[in-house]
Amino acid sequence: MTAAAPPAPTPAPAAVPIHPEAAALLIGEQRGRTGYRSLLQYAHELHQQEAQAQDLHETLHDLSGLPEEDDDRKAYDARYQAARAELEVTRQQAQQHARRMIRSSAAAREHHEYLAALLLDTARQEALQRPLRAAQLRAAPPRTMPRPPGPADRTDPQVAFTIDPVQILDVQRHEHNAIAVALLTPPTGRDSRLGTTADPDTQTLIDADQDRRSHALLACRYLLAGQDTLARHHASLATDAEGLYRTAHATITRDRHRGRRDAQYSGGDTWTAHLPDHDTPDLALSVPFTFELELRWNDAGLALTVPPDCAANLEARTGIRVRRGWHSLARWILDEHARHAGEGSGRRPNPQEPIWRTHHGRLTLRPHLTAAYPDLLAALEALRVTLRPAP
Repeated sequence: MTAAAPPAPTPAPAAVPIHPEAAALLIGEQRGRTGYRSLLQYAHELHQQEAQAQDLHETLHDLSGLPEEDDDRKAYDARYQAARAELEVTRQQAQQHARRMIRSSAAAREHHEYLAALLLDTARQEALQRPLRAAQLRAAPPRTMPRPPGPADRTDPQVAFTIDPVQILDVQRHEHNAIAVALLTPPTGRDSRLGTTADPDTQTLIDADQDRRSHALLACRYLLAGQDTLARHHASLATDAEGLYRTAHATITRDRHRGRRDAQYSGGDTWTAHLPDHDTPDLALSVPFTFELELRWNDAGLALTVPPDCAANLEARTGIRVRRGWHSLARWILDEHARHAGEGSGRRPNPQEPIWRTHHGRLTLRPHLTAAYPDLLAALEALRVTLRPAP
């Protein structure tokens, strides 16, 4: 059995039922809508699935000389058929999404099918030419000294980009702020207030603190009154209470570190960012989008980390090499919590503009971020291009 080649992408209709300038204007309006992000994601998945189906088809062609009963040929044929089915489902979903976007526009009904096909073709071209979906990347400067290829060059040689803040679009800056706000939102389901009844270790800590203060004051009073025996007695009790206090404090600290070690930062890895709704900007509404990011406490329970497998997965999906950005992002989250609590240094920024601030009518990067948190924008951009509409 000879497998058929994977289906080619459906081209835009040859006949133009609408003036090209009017079509370009309508497509430009659709590209500014929030729903276009989902269409770009469909386009990206279509390219990946088509490439996978093509690879399987070429492998089957190489195995065409083997009998049809051969196990390897049968296995590859099954994988190929599954890949074609998955590709067809994705293509239908993308076409339906493009149709929904066009139907909600001001275009006449007779132009819907043509414009939907043109919109999907535009998204596919953009996803192919700019796989980071308008990430506005710029190639890194060439190396002055040659070096032997390392592991990163062998596994992902095409990625050699740096994020330039000047080239990041205004809509992307709003989305960076929305992602940062989501990461700084207090975890749900946790109550930081103390309960009415303390646990045994905490109660021991409270009682020991009261006892050491009380006996220390009594020792001072008896010493001033010339009662040396009573002064020494209460000084000894104050010393004993001090020992109990230090032991309880050490136990509580150890248990806190142990409880936070390898624990999730917020009780989950799915975050929700509320992005501006470009379909109805006058109403100042927001649309929920989700993204995935694992944040764990380190062994000491005092710092956040992004697990290496999570970081590698995000970089592979987006094509953005974040480098130190994951460490910077985790450190920035803790520092911002400290600043908002009045503990950290520096001014507390606008809680809705933690990354990009409004300055003279436009969003500009906060000046200290680049030096204090290297590659932070790369981490935010990697999260931005994985945003999906919330279910």
